[in-house]
Amino acid sequence: MKYLIIDKRQRVKVEGVGEIPTGSARLIEELESRNIEYGFIYNDQLEFLFKNGETQILANGIDITEYSNIIFRGHSLDNEMGYQYKRHIIDHIDEHNNKDPENKVLVQNSEAIKNFPYYNKIAIAMFCSKNGIPHFNTYFKTDGNYLSDREMLKEYPLIIKEYRGKNRLEIINGKEKIKKNVFKLNDSEELEQEGLVGQDLKEFFIQEFSDQAEDYRLFLKLGKVIGGWKRKASSGFMTVSKGIYEMYNNPDDEMRLLAEKVSALLEADFIAVDFMYIRNKPHVQEFSFHPGYKAYETKIEGTPVNIAEAIITAFKE
Repeated sequence: MKYLIIDKRQRVKVEGVGEIPTGSARLIEELESRNIEYGFIYNDQLEFLFKNGETQILANGIDITEYSNIIFRGHSLDNEMGYQYKRHIIDHIDEHNNKDPENKVLVQNSEAIKNFPYYNKIAIAMFCSKNGIPHFNTYFKTDGNYLSDREMLKEYPLIIKEYRGKNRLEIINGKEKIKKNVFKLNDSEELEQEGLVGQDLKEFFIQEFSDQAEDYRLFLKLGKVIGGWKRKASSGFMTVSKGIYEMYNNPDDEMRLLAEKVSALLEADFIAVDFMYIRNKPHVQEFSFHPGYKAYETKIEGTPVNIAEAIITAFKE
């Protein structure tokens, strides 16, 4: 058994984090505790070779078919190519497995990535709409003119978000800091607020606002909820910055069943589904095949589920 973990390089240096991003570092810790051999690469260390009618993909010089299990972590949201690399690897491994079933390679979330070909917020909205999953009312205008008349979301406050989920960089006290591209609009004039002004609004969409100031994340392994957290905003409307976390390993049935429906539709091996409440009902905000889980393991009182262990064992044969 030999694992390959593929992750993205961090955009800025994060204090207390080594060369390898935290999520992948925890996976490596779990693999080492089991004496399982592994390789780790960034997705800019891949090579695709097409020679004499044959395909070969190298991970830092090693043929990826030499691994038994492949785990995808993050990819750059600035460029859709990072997500496409994953699909190219899946297609190549499918071909390999058909030709050499005795030496199968398992790729985590291979079916989910096939079922979700575009990785952005509008794709999530379309997925929810298509499958009857509660999702916040959303409006995307390709010219970015959110001052023009529209047939929906006419009343404020609203939320405006970046289409791909890409964050922005700000210089604070002389250091680069990553900030979410999510803004509250109390009126149309706030399209000119700090952080948003000067950005290309063709890359943003608007969404209805929930005044709950809390969100939830559920982790699912092979279709079943195994744990989760609840997070409340300590100030303002954003829960991400300085949010107050609580253990939420036993969600109510309504939220649990929604999360399991999302996982089943995608055929996900491992996934996190994020929720917020609006109109007293849980609504899916987004989902991720490579979620962060450091806060769950380190910021919450109580005994968390070992998410890293769940990830390295979340493979369908």
